[in-house]
Amino acid sequence: MQWKRSQNKSNNDGIDHNRISGIEIIDEKGLSSREKFILSIALLSAIAIGSIFLIVKYFYTNPLPFISQEKQEQNTGELIQGNLSAGSLESDNPALKKAIASYKSGYFANAITEFTDIVESSASNKDKAIALTYLGLIADKRGDYESALKYFERASRYDENPEIYLNMAKTYRNLKQYDKAISNAEKSLNLAPADINPIILLGNLHYELGDYDKALRYYEMGLKKDANNPSLLYNTALALFKKGERFQALEFLKKAAEEDKIGEIAYRSYSRLGGEFLESNMFDLAENYLKLATKLRGSDPVAHYNLGVAYLRQGKNDEALKELEEAERLSPQDMGLMEQIGESFFSLKDYDRSLRVYNKILETNSRNVKILSRIGEIYYSKGDLERAYDAYRKVTQIQPATENARIAYLNMGNILDDAQRYDDAVKAYESALAIRDNDDLTYYNLGIAYKHANQPAMAVQSWKKGISINPGNQKIRLAMADYYLERGYPDLAEKEYQEISYKWPENQESMFKLGTIYHMHKNYADAKKAYNKVIEADGTTELARKAMINLAIITSSDNQNEDNLNRSIQLIQRALLLKQDDADALLALGIIYSRKEMYEKAIETFYQSLKVSRDSKMIAECYNNIGKCYYQVKDYKRAIQAFAKAVEEDPSNEEIRLNRKTATQAYEAEIEKTR
Repeated sequence: MQWKRSQNKSNNDGIDHNRISGIEIIDEKGLSSREKFILSIALLSAIAIGSIFLIVKYFYTNPLPFISQEKQEQNTGELIQGNLSAGSLESDNPALKKAIASYKSGYFANAITEFTDIVESSASNKDKAIALTYLGLIADKRGDYESALKYFERASRYDENPEIYLNMAKTYRNLKQYDKAISNAEKSLNLAPADINPIILLGNLHYELGDYDKALRYYEMGLKKDANNPSLLYNTALALFKKGERFQALEFLKKAAEEDKIGEIAYRSYSRLGGEFLESNMFDLAENYLKLATKLRGSDPVAHYNLGVAYLRQGKNDEALKELEEAERLSPQDMGLMEQIGESFFSLKDYDRSLRVYNKILETNSRNVKILSRIGEIYYSKGDLERAYDAYRKVTQIQPATENARIAYLNMGNILDDAQRYDDAVKAYESALAIRDNDDLTYYNLGIAYKHANQPAMAVQSWKKGISINPGNQKIRLAMADYYLERGYPDLAEKEYQEISYKWPENQESMFKLGTIYHMHKNYADAKKAYNKVIEADGTTELARKAMINLAIITSSDNQNEDNLNRSIQLIQRALLLKQDDADALLALGIIYSRKEMYEKAIETFYQSLKVSRDSKMIAECYNNIGKCYYQVKDYKRAIQAFAKAVEEDPSNEEIRLNRKTATQAYEAEIEKTR
């Protein structure tokens, strides 16, 4: 089966210019917050005038999503918590030292036996408390929190060591029993008021409870004891972020990184600083901090990915590519990150690398409809319509009769229409409608397919169905009005444009086209009103520029007095400010100068239009008007030369041939007089 893009679609085809594309595949099981963000930037509502319709398309001029420190730490908690403590649990007892050594080496089974022997021996109460505390630490590490608490309780009966209560507080925190956790942390602090660890824990507990003010009070208390403590500085920054005090938070992060230098806190601080500056579009600062993060943890794919995003947003594509490839190399099993990397490659139009990443994702889950949809989009961008179609077809097979399948059918219809397989495109759109028949956009595309298949009645019927579903869809109404005009029904087109202009007075396109119909029918009064409304709606658009030119032409021919001609020139000058050296505007200005009998100025302007024009008919019109000017000043020889060049450009133009004949006759008559 031969697949090829349509090459012969008219640039004046108003329907194609406003085509609605498909919508991104949506996960049937629900979207995470990150996926919702991606969806929001990927949704394509309409294609701008002058472009052929596309499949689902990302706007990569928008910022790519970065992965924040908060997202990285969702599973482990974002605060610096510290490990379960055994700071003052030391002894000169050889048996206890051996057991502690087993614990620190990770030989927990041996350690349990050794600590149990000590508890059941004649060791001192302090040593028994230490042994029981270590047994609690082992139980906590294994997730057996109830046993851990029992060990800590037994330990506290032998010795009121602050480390026992601190560890008990941490275990209660693991159980989300915050009241008991706070109570035990306070006991630890009362027993060891100089110890910073209970203060950090109390701040963190209140942070987790959402009481950021109280958390900050504890962090402040800790900083009074140790002003350069990296953990306290970092956690203070996080609490300030939660309160919306961003400037102060950033300063605390910088200080935390400075004090920690090369540790985990420095890495987290640099990563968060990079992310914050990325979000604020301060890309140079983001780049600097993310570079520091990658130096501290070169094996972390997220740091490389975020640095790649920072480079992308600055247009440093080569550097971005290097970081993204490193992130890909380091994260073969992280499918979420791989998906982000694939999207980043796509933003660089590096379709081969993007496909490579997406295919790796499919190796782990061949039924991932979201990735299949992305692959379809990539193949479409590469011009491989057959593979693009196949990717979307797989979606319909994996999830038949679902919203994902409906969107896939919509994209398949777009591909088939682009391949000029209009009947198959109609079937694809009808399959989408079989899943959900109340989508006005699908009826819009269906009408376009019928239009291309030269079935005008079915095209109009489809558009009318879309309008009945959503009367507020201006695009469908414009498509139908354009088609009426194209098929030679200006009265029906005029009625549609009038309705659109009445309901949506800000719609310049309908008002401009209404003006052209009036202009064509020589209803100059209404044409002037329509063009003026276009300009009043927004005087900076392309349609406003064209309205200025057309209005100038009408005004200059309406009672060719000095005021009207000057007003026409002003309109053309406004149009030229919007688009310098525009051939249409220069041609119109030349005509107005000729109407003012400023023939030399007119000829000069027509030649300016000639220089910037690439259209043979436009060139012919310029030479035709140059010939007319020379004729008016009785320079018949030059007039004949200009008309001859006009005929060369547009041989079928009878007016130009007649002008050449008239000029020739005048020239011959002039020669005859001189004899």
